[in-house]
Parts: sequence; structure tokens; C-alpha cells
Amino acid sequence: MTQAKIIGGTEADAKTLLDLHEEYLVANGKFDWPAIEPIWSKAPHATFFNLNGHTYNGAAHWSRLWAFYIQNVKGSYWTPYDIGGEIGTDMAVIWCHRRSQRNWTGTGQPPRDIHYQGQEFMSRSTLVFHREAGNWTVVHAHFSVGDSGARPGGV
Repeated sequence: MTQAKIIGGTEADAKTLLDLHEEYLVANGKFDWPAIEPIWSKAPHATFFNLNGHTYNGAAHWSRLWAFYIQNVKGSYWTPYDIGGEIGTDMAVIWCHRRSQRNWTGTGQPPRDIHYQGQEFMSRSTLVFHREAGNWTVVHAHFSVGDSGARPGGV
């Protein structure tokens, strides 16, 4: 894993959050719901924005998405880089860019074709954690497709 640039928090919190981030990345590559369930917040207001462009409200809603994906997609590890974040007392955010590849294995066409032909692609990830019953859990996730091409206006 690349060196993370984390601001604030204790060394113990930074280690815990980066370990949870890594556990998420591993589980995500396999759509391993039992591995991610303890990481995802049980709060009813938890909200997750997926690469597919849709919003999932609550962990149970997200688990249904993964049940669909595990039947239709062969994933891989999401290799993180440019990891950063900030840790407060009861909230923290970890972000990164990620490289991955995946293949659509389901019958028919994918609902939305977002790099399902096995080619490597880049995406961005933001995980917002809060303390829930004394543990860090993800209360919000935001994933988006990245672009390594020229920036508009050369910015």
C-alpha cells in the first residue's frame, strides 16, 4: 500500500482506519458481504453512492447490491494510491484513487457498462467513518470513475 497522508487523530485511530480501509478494498474485490458488514454502519441514515450512479440507503440496501454483483461480476483487488484523509474525534474521512479490473459474467448485458471487459480502470473512493458503539464504521461512501486524461482548461 502507498504511504497515506492523514491529518489529525491519534496514531491508533489512523492505524485502525487504514486497516478498515484495506479490509474494505479486499472485501470489495470479492463482493464479500460478511467481511464488509462489520465495517458498514448500521445507522439507518447511512448512505452509499456507487460507481453505477445509484444511491443505496442503509447497509441492507447495499448488501442487496453486492448479492447482485457476486452473481454477475468477477472483481479484483482495488489497488489504492494517493491515500489521504482527516481524522476528528468522532468522524473521519479516508480517500484515495484506485486501480482495478473486472469482468461481467452475468447473462445479458450489464445494467450500465462501467469497465466490465477486464481492462484496468481508475476510480476514486471516499469513505466517511463515524464512531458507532465505540467502533469506527462507514456511514457514507462515495465512489466515482476517474479520468487520467487531460483536464479541462489544462487545470
